[in-house]
Amino acid sequence: MNTARQDEHPASSIQHSESSLSRSVLDSLPKTSLHTSRNLSKAEVWLAEWPPDSGRRVVIKDFARRPLYVRIFGGRYALLREWNAMVALDDLPPVPGAVARPDADAIVIEHRAGKPTREFARGEISPAVLDELEVVVATMHSRGVTHGDMHGGNILVDEQGTISLIDWATASFFGEGPKGWKAVSFKQWRALDERSLIKLKLSHAPDRVTARERDILLHGPSGLYRFVKRLRFLLAKLRGKKPSREWMFVSAEVRRLLEEKKESAE
Repeated sequence: MNTARQDEHPASSIQHSESSLSRSVLDSLPKTSLHTSRNLSKAEVWLAEWPPDSGRRVVIKDFARRPLYVRIFGGRYALLREWNAMVALDDLPPVPGAVARPDADAIVIEHRAGKPTREFARGEISPAVLDELEVVVATMHSRGVTHGDMHGGNILVDEQGTISLIDWATASFFGEGPKGWKAVSFKQWRALDERSLIKLKLSHAPDRVTARERDILLHGPSGLYRFVKRLRFLLAKLRGKKPSREWMFVSAEVRRLLEEKKESAE
């Protein structure tokens, strides 16, 4: 397990700023590639040290070398959305600190280390970690923030049981008490976060999955999710496949875990 950690874990130790790190300084920093994008619509992701010689590692997400149309019609908005969500949660320790916005094409955030939950054996994640995650997600949602991609690669746990939620690229900040269309959209994204938590519980503490949570897994967390799944079901049938309507909303892995939970209960 990777046990390298920041000197100060709480995100509140990071003084986020939109101007403390200029574009010229950012470009001059020694950095290594942290993630290779599959296409030009994604940001380049780098690992660097900031401030220099401080020992503090940061992650740089940068669209500067992407085509202008990508930056204008997608990249800048995505980065601003991610930045706003992280700033709104800057006092939550599991959320990496928002460090700087050199310009509209880049953001710099605190680097976090740990082992992704998908690499843990079943039952290896403690109930205390699951409880803390539930509190963090509930707090996040109470502030009108959703993560949107809480899969097993974006939740890190180190040897001390310290949690970090990374990769906020699909995050959204709706504000507290969103109204109108914002409220509708917030409900859909919030449901996806909750479903991700239930799946994690099912893998590591299946006895703690409630009947309501099982129903969410079986029938989908939201109306939009169910609509998309039904559409995919119909397309699969048109292609000559024979998908199971009973398990329309769950993957083969979740289906297996639910069946095992049912058998153990019996």
